Amino acid sequence: MSDGASAATLDSVSHIHHVKVVESKILVLTHEGLYELVGNNEMKLVGKDKIDVMGLTPLGKVLFASGHPAQGSKAPNPIGLVKSMDGGLSWKAISLVGKVDFHSLEGAGSELYGTDSQSGNLLYSSDSGKTWKSLGTSTFADIAVSPELPGVAIALKNSELLITKNAFKSTTKIKNSLKFTQIEWRDSGLYALGGNSLYKSTNSGKTWIKLSTFKGAPGILSASDQLMLVTVGSDIYTSTNSGKSFKVIA
Repeated sequence: MSDGASAATLDSVSHIHHVKVVESKILVLTHEGLYELVGNNEMKLVGKDKIDVMGLTPLGKVLFASGHPAQGSKAPNPIGLVKSMDGGLSWKAISLVGKVDFHSLEGAGSELYGTDSQSGNLLYSSDSGKTWKSLGTSTFADIAVSPELPGVAIALKNSELLITKNAFKSTTKIKNSLKFTQIEWRDSGLYALGGNSLYKSTNSGKTWIKLSTFKGAPGILSASDQLMLVTVGSDIYTSTNSGKSFKVIA
C-alpha cells in the first residue's frame, strides 16, 4: 500500500462485529480496529488507532462509534461515544466515556439510538450524542431512523415492525404479513430483509415490493444513498441501484 496502511483479509481478522456502508465505502468493524473493504477479501486499516469498534453510524459526513480502546491503550474502557470528522482516521470523545459500550448505533439528522451492552438499555440522543436519556430495556432487534422526520423511527421486534413518531415514547404496530430480520431507512425508501429476499417500502412500511432474492438466508443489511450491502453466509453482495441488482465482492 502506497500510504503505508496495514493490509489484511477478512479471513485474517479474528472478530468481525459488523459491516457498515458509509457513503460509497464498506467499513468492517473488528476487534482489531476499523477497516475498509477495498477489494475481494482485501481490507486496509482506517487510521492508526486499532480501537475495538462495536457500534458505528454516520450522521451526514460525521462518523459516530463506540466500543473498547485498542489493546495496550490506557484510555478508559469502554470508550463511550466517539466521533470522527475525517472518516475514521482520528476520533474524539463526545460522551459516556468509561460508562457505555454501544453494540449497536443507528442515527439520522442529529438523532442517535444506541443499545448499551452492559445495562441492556436503549439510549436516545437528540443532539448528536452530547446528552442521552434511557428508554428502558431494549427489546428491538433493529432500528431504522427516518432520514427526514425528527422523532420518527421504525423498530423490528419479534420479526414485526413498530413505528414511533415521538422517539419511542409510544409505538404503533405496522400491519404486515412478512417476517423481517433487518431494516434500513434511506432517502429512497425503507428496506428490509425477510426470508431470502430484500423488500422495499416507500410508505413507511405499509406496503412492500420484492426487489431481490438471494441463494441463502441473508444476514446483514446496510445501506447509504450510494451503496447497499447484504451478506449471505461468507459472501458480501453490493448494489449501486438501491437493491434492484447485486454483485458478489467477497
